Amino acid sequence: MSVIETRRASSELASSESASSASAPSELTATPRERRARAAAHANQLRALAWIALRDGAPHGAMRAATARTAARRILQHERRAALLNRALAQALEALVEEQADLVG
Repeated sequence: MSVIETRRASSELASSESASSASAPSELTATPRERRARAAAHANQLRALAWIALRDGAPHGAMRAATARTAARRILQHERRAALLNRALAQALEALVEEQADLVG
């Protein structure tokens, strides 16, 4: 794949992602399953770009591939941390609601 084809493919990925993100639910209203699916899709796109970077013959392909793989790992790590935090917050909110209900009634 030539450099021009790679740039065209990455610009198509970016344009399709921006079109899909415009219709996607916001981060605040997305369910945990939707957030995990979005994070996995982004990680897979970055891994695909890493694979292309190694084989396109453009300068610094190994460095670009390593950067893309690192970004994919960070996206997944961030989603794992967010899931843990969301569970903890949900439990704390549930406990607060129960405490308030006990005080009222």
